[in-house]
Amino acid sequence: MTSAQPREGTPPVGAPEGDRHASLRRRAVPRRPARGWLRELRALPTEHWPFGVLLLVATAIRGVVMLGYPPAMFFNDSYNYITDAFTMQPDVVRANGYPFFLRVLLRFHSLALVTGVQALMGLGMGVAIYALLRRRGLPWWGATIPALPVLFDVWEMQLEHLIAADTLFTALIVAALVLLCWWQRPPLWAVIVAGLIVGYSATVRGTGEPLLAVFLVALFFRSVGWRRLLATLVAGLIPIAGYMAWFHLTYGSYAITESSGTFLYSRVSSFAECPSMNSLPPAEKVLCDPRPPGQRGSSQEYLWANDTPLGELTGTNNIYRFTPHIESLTSKFAEHAIESQPLDYVAVVADDTWRTFGWTRFKSNLAGSGSLFRFENTVTPVPVWVTTNPTNLSAIKDYGGSSLGQPTVVQPWAGLLQAYEDHVYLRGPLLGLLVLTGLAGIVLAARRRRAGDPVRARWGWGGPGLLPWLVGAALIAIPPLTAGFSYRYVLSAVPAICLAAGLAFAERGSLISWLLALSPARRQAVAAASQAADVAPAPETTSGPAPEVS
Repeated sequence: MTSAQPREGTPPVGAPEGDRHASLRRRAVPRRPARGWLRELRALPTEHWPFGVLLLVATAIRGVVMLGYPPAMFFNDSYNYITDAFTMQPDVVRANGYPFFLRVLLRFHSLALVTGVQALMGLGMGVAIYALLRRRGLPWWGATIPALPVLFDVWEMQLEHLIAADTLFTALIVAALVLLCWWQRPPLWAVIVAGLIVGYSATVRGTGEPLLAVFLVALFFRSVGWRRLLATLVAGLIPIAGYMAWFHLTYGSYAITESSGTFLYSRVSSFAECPSMNSLPPAEKVLCDPRPPGQRGSSQEYLWANDTPLGELTGTNNIYRFTPHIESLTSKFAEHAIESQPLDYVAVVADDTWRTFGWTRFKSNLAGSGSLFRFENTVTPVPVWVTTNPTNLSAIKDYGGSSLGQPTVVQPWAGLLQAYEDHVYLRGPLLGLLVLTGLAGIVLAARRRRAGDPVRARWGWGGPGLLPWLVGAALIAIPPLTAGFSYRYVLSAVPAICLAAGLAFAERGSLISWLLALSPARRQAVAAASQAADVAPAPETTSGPAPEVS
């Protein structure tokens, strides 16, 4: 007769007590069935079908965009991006992160492919927001609402169909946020990948340069640990340092661009008054605008218009406004203006930030809301400075063929989009409401910290919404601080703000719990429970030593 073999996971007879306890703990953990993931995949259509229907509608509308304005839409920067992708030379005005993306798709010689991939990025952002909020416990409708602006906003779709860095930049930020918020304490590999993404985003859009610091501050308050903080920092610096080294090979300076001073000059030119600027060097006085501030144009005009002091100094070719000499001159002028008129600087920044939350959008190409950024009956022809420059012409031919990628207006699809454009977009006050909702979630999370709530132990100060809210707020504030207002720049903040607003309703003791506590019925129930606890007899106690706490 053979002896019975112990079951898998059962400690052998005579094993040390510690080994037996460890084995029992392993057995207590339920194992995922072998086909568990397959069953979950099959359950997706039934569990998430309402969101799936909306996703199909959003996909169909993007199909209408591609049918109505094939193959892509352009504005001036679009041709610069295509030329940079063609030549693979670092640009002194705009970093080459987006041209790197275009370079990958160059072999297909299709602008429709570029806009198609960008449309998929837009849909992917909506799916990512929904998936993260479902993971954090929200019902399907609660996770769907924050994803709606990304899926259905007409301006978002127009940017996806534009040869511009905005969609790629926003998708990178959303990817990093979802990675870091998917877990309460993200694994080391996740923070490394997120750091690399954030670092790369700094080479896609100038507003991405300060974001690594914003991510690090938020992770610090999340209490993820010094090891993860250091990993995020090092990973984020790798793409930035690599790009700066590449830039140095061409221009001899370690930088991402040579345009920050000129952009800041445009910011201060809307208010700078030279008589108020003490000890202004003569070399900088050529940048003074003699007109009173009330008679000046927007800050963006001081970058591109020819009838400004900078335009008169450098001529009509914009490239001469970003030389090292002009960069140094404009940077010093901007610093003197801010030091001499700090309150005026704060005022124009506040005014531009406040425009973000206006109900209607004024039409201006400089503000990202003019005809170049709308679905119109006609399209702007290819500029002369593209067709007369051999390099620019070769680049656009390589991507757009003999038609130079010139979009066409196809009816009835274009007409449907024009009607859609008038009504379906995120109004400024609604964006402001989302900002306040996310902020309320952070405040409530901070209160839980003082109360010693276990949610704080998992998410740190500010709760799960702190990171996306800080990122969204930074993306709203950075452009008015450094250059000027544009609706294009605001759109990059929308997914992060929507995510923060959704996370305000996640976790125990969240905003939804606070709102329920305001109802009269809820207050009466809490008062009745408190009264019952006051009159209940105290439990009997027995003498003897207190039990040990293990």
